[in-house]
Amino acid sequence: MESVKETVKIHVCKGGAWERVDDALEYMHLNCVKRTLILPLLSSYSCLLEAVSERLGIDANSDFMVTYNSDNDIVEVCDDLEVNEFMEFVVKSSRIVTLCIVESSVNVRQSSNSRSNQQSNFIHTTPGGFYQNLPSYQQMHGFSENLMYVPGFYGYPMQDPQSDSANCKLKYVVGSPKTKKPNERDLLDDEKLRPFGEKIMGSVFGKIKRLSGEDESSESDEDAETTPVANKNFKEDKFWNMPPLLKTPVLDMKKKGMCSGTSSLVRLHETFDSKEQIKIVLGRKALEEGFQIRYPRSDPHRVYAKCVVDTCGWLFRAYIPKDYKKFYVTAFVDHHTCTKTQIHPHHRNASPKVLGHILKEVMSESSRIYRGKEIMTDMNARFKIDISYSQAWRAKCYALQLLRGTPQESFSELPLYCHNLKLKNQGTITHIETDDEDRFEIFFLAIGAVIRTFVLHMRPLIIIDGAHLKGEFLGTMYLAVAMDGNNQILPLAYGVGKSETFRSWDWFLTKLKECIIGKQDHLTIISDGAVSIASAIKNVFPNAFHGRCCRHLLMNLREKCPRFISKEELFWKACKAYRISDFEERFSTLRDWLPSIANKLDMIGLEKWARVHFPGMRYNYMTSNSAESVNALSRHSRKLPICMMIDWFIKSLQQWYFEHRQTADEHKHELTPWAEAKLAQRIAKSATWTVRPAANYLYNVVDYYKNATVDLNTRTCSCGQWQLSGLPCGHLIAVMRHLRQSSANQFAFSCFKTSVWRASYNEVIYDVGHPSEWDKPDGLITVLPPVMDKRLPGRPRNRDRFRSKGEQITQKSCTRCFKGGHNRRDCPSVVPSQIFIPTTSSVKSCSSWNVEI
Repeated sequence: MESVKETVKIHVCKGGAWERVDDALEYMHLNCVKRTLILPLLSSYSCLLEAVSERLGIDANSDFMVTYNSDNDIVEVCDDLEVNEFMEFVVKSSRIVTLCIVESSVNVRQSSNSRSNQQSNFIHTTPGGFYQNLPSYQQMHGFSENLMYVPGFYGYPMQDPQSDSANCKLKYVVGSPKTKKPNERDLLDDEKLRPFGEKIMGSVFGKIKRLSGEDESSESDEDAETTPVANKNFKEDKFWNMPPLLKTPVLDMKKKGMCSGTSSLVRLHETFDSKEQIKIVLGRKALEEGFQIRYPRSDPHRVYAKCVVDTCGWLFRAYIPKDYKKFYVTAFVDHHTCTKTQIHPHHRNASPKVLGHILKEVMSESSRIYRGKEIMTDMNARFKIDISYSQAWRAKCYALQLLRGTPQESFSELPLYCHNLKLKNQGTITHIETDDEDRFEIFFLAIGAVIRTFVLHMRPLIIIDGAHLKGEFLGTMYLAVAMDGNNQILPLAYGVGKSETFRSWDWFLTKLKECIIGKQDHLTIISDGAVSIASAIKNVFPNAFHGRCCRHLLMNLREKCPRFISKEELFWKACKAYRISDFEERFSTLRDWLPSIANKLDMIGLEKWARVHFPGMRYNYMTSNSAESVNALSRHSRKLPICMMIDWFIKSLQQWYFEHRQTADEHKHELTPWAEAKLAQRIAKSATWTVRPAANYLYNVVDYYKNATVDLNTRTCSCGQWQLSGLPCGHLIAVMRHLRQSSANQFAFSCFKTSVWRASYNEVIYDVGHPSEWDKPDGLITVLPPVMDKRLPGRPRNRDRFRSKGEQITQKSCTRCFKGGHNRRDCPSVVPSQIFIPTTSSVKSCSSWNVEI
């Protein structure tokens, strides 16, 4: 068995300096003294210093460094761990290792033929675990109060301080009245800003030397001439020349007079605009750092805050100096002496304003609905605090107010917004009406590009409806929409008023009439059965055709007669019938079953709801669902202040115009995609029909139902579908097939052509831009908030809209178990993939245990 060495043999030398020669580091012997030294294998740093000092005759209190060359890298020995690494290097080395002493009086030099190569450095390598177990940063680095930096030896070339290229000298802080002693925080901050590889090195004087080039050129000559002063406590300063950790530990660097956090920066002598700002900043700091504060004394001119624990030394003072408008921080001790084991069930600084500023950052970047339960969960996960639902709701309301502004401010901003909107979009029409006290009454808006699109390219069909506002000021939104050739909705005009009355609808339709000059002939307006709307249409558009929404009519009839639910199909067939005979058959059947419902429909007027009796053109639109769809889309935007709500509509129009324009440009067929789909259905349905010519322009078509006659001269069909819908019916398609024609597209209305559809969205809609870039003219009207019914206090009802009369609530069922009362997310049933399916082996094993399966 091989014996283990208990001693090692090394060489120690002094009087030389490390120099780079041909890309290699060598210890150049000037007046070198070299000795042989035998050391115990398990030696400490103090034993090594004592042995080296005795062997070479060096004063132990003098300034020198113990170094050796390891793979062309200079390594310094400065503690017990470094001694152990050095001993391991000696044992593994095949030659006798030389321990070189570099004294302070010997300059560090670099040969002229290798100055351009500056890659090798003076480094320090240790395992990471050693530093992590040290009690503090000061103990790890051995810092004293006279510390300065040394950006040399690691990551910087080792230059001669006396040379011109280095342009620097060794500097010391002792005896220099102009040199400021940096504190520990300054050292850490500077450490982060230094280039990779630049390290801190101590000295046996308890000070730090800087060996650099251009970094020291800014120092004064007086500082450069400072004479070093020896330190007598060499043995106690074991960590001299020691570099920092490879990974900076997380330290508690809070100093008196300064606090840095994610939310704010609080310093001594800092200024704040208001007392509210101070409370928000301190409140957020308390949430992030896990303590609570109170305000023992506070008035409009001064703020005094302390930790909630009376014995804690944390405090903050600020006041407004004379002839000054801001709060000035006069005292800030950011150090808690209270225990960390106290439990605070409810955080006193989690106010709605503090939480609101936190939620503002989240809600400004997300379009999702942030609910109270989610806020409670997120605050608990982020700050480890519990807040009530009421706190979460008030914080959300305050955050929305910060993002949107108040409704009062939005009303006063409305004239300026409309002015800039008209500048951006030519032909835009806006009207604002106020009372004698300049309070808001009613508002109208129609974008110029949309007006031109409707007048030039669309059918004379308008669908109108109203919707309730949900903001602080309750009111009504008025809406008029048109339909393009691809069956897509185009909002034509918007309005906002205090209520849905005859006066408000009459005013809204009057302004709308001024916009659509040239499109009033054969105009069709579809709405629900509101008396105010019907009266306003009759007054403003006496020659227009007014149709009732069959869906709303169905809901009203369902409320009056519950048995009507089973006969709704007859009602819809009567509404959509194209032939008089079909209508009479279905309506007579409905009269036989429900005479009261038939009488009610007679009183309303057949021309209001039946397509075959309508005096104008309904173009297949039997309901006002198009306007209802826009109302459903704007259910969240109707909670916004008026300017933000209008801006949402403008941006929606901008997006729709862009998307429809892109789709229309990519579509290369003659008819729009929706019209093509309709014709494809009719082509397939009429494939077996027979055509019998009666004349060159007159054809009889046998469809095995009631047959029909097609007249090409008058462009009519006896079925009525061609002239009422605007698209070729199946009978016309059969005639075209009989005449060996490849298409019947030429008989479709022009609004269904792709060229017209593409021209409808040629224009671009512009938003108003940022308020800072708005044009602000003089002479705009003043608009104050309206006097209307405000929202009642308390939690609002969880409804998106008011249900129509007779509308049944759809019972939602789970898609997993198909039972009502819950959804898939809350289903108590076992997930199918988790259901246990017994196998033969499991049945046998369970049978042996007398378990039933």
